[in-house]
Amino acid sequence: MRRARRVRGRATGIASMSAVAMLLVGCGSGGASETGSGSGGASNSAAALTGQALVDAAKSEGAMTWYTSYTATETAALIKKFNETYPGIKVTTLQGTASDLAARLGTEQRGGTYNADLFQGDASYAKLLLNQGALLPYVPPDRPMPPESLGLPSGYENVDAVLTTVIAYNPAILKQMGLTPPTSLQDLTKPEWKGQFSADYTAVNWYESLIKSMGHEQAKALIDALGNNSPRLVESHTLAITQVQSGEPAVSIAVYGYLAAKTAKKTPNQLAFINPSPLPSSPDLIDLVKNAPHPAAAELFMTWLLSKEGQEAIHTISGRISLSGDVTGQGDAWDEQKWTPAWAQPSLDPATINSYEEEMKEAFHAP
Repeated sequence: MRRARRVRGRATGIASMSAVAMLLVGCGSGGASETGSGSGGASNSAAALTGQALVDAAKSEGAMTWYTSYTATETAALIKKFNETYPGIKVTTLQGTASDLAARLGTEQRGGTYNADLFQGDASYAKLLLNQGALLPYVPPDRPMPPESLGLPSGYENVDAVLTTVIAYNPAILKQMGLTPPTSLQDLTKPEWKGQFSADYTAVNWYESLIKSMGHEQAKALIDALGNNSPRLVESHTLAITQVQSGEPAVSIAVYGYLAAKTAKKTPNQLAFINPSPLPSSPDLIDLVKNAPHPAAAELFMTWLLSKEGQEAIHTISGRISLSGDVTGQGDAWDEQKWTPAWAQPSLDPATINSYEEEMKEAFHAP
């Protein structure tokens, strides 16, 4: 059976969840890029403070450090908006993949170093940190509520955004090839699509969503059929979009919905997309870190990010999907009445995650 051709690029989450789980109890590793510097030490939670008392305490601290998977451009714009409402609080960021940040945070805490105030990233990695006792509960007064089916513990239900995975394609190239755009993942198992699409064999959350929506047996059969149709392997959602825009390949099933929606508006002749239904969906979480050096500033920033103002800023700046009913303009990428979410489960145990990773690697003939 022909091995799928692998396309390398800047990864968005190369380290597997099972590997990070081992790192959190083992030696750990870094790999993130840092902007600014955090301060050490430990402090008690500011959870008892609210309203103006919290604002005053945050301004007294004057700074905080945010471990985040948002891009440098996105964080700079979000911090600027935050400081328009709350001036005088310097927000330093450490940016990287959720896997790298989770591993680094676990390593730091085991060594008695406390630089981070907030951790933001994929729910699965937040859950690993929670299991290691690295996070603290916090309930902002105004936050979007996730579905109960996610099983997130009380105080850790802080969803800053939702990531969906869609089918993106180049309409101009498909027209040249005489191919009708695919309408489902099943379409891409047909002979005419052999070698014409890319896939991400590390996207375990996507696979979890398929299992949630159709059962393990059918989901496994589907990824086996996709893998046997010679997909090009790509480990970066951004690279997947760039490749589709250039027509090499013409289709990708490794694209985040919010990125597809943003790109389709800018270059409609080069990229269009469909939302499968059920729609593979995964929550992004933001949490207070244990022994945060600046707990009041962290809680104020987190409260702002999850408020109506903060959620609108996240969507406007990054295009990411919000669960808040107050955020408008998301109809192309998110409408639960049109596309039923199939939620990846952040509470899976490491053994199950590891088995899913192995199934993905085998199905897509990854090295």
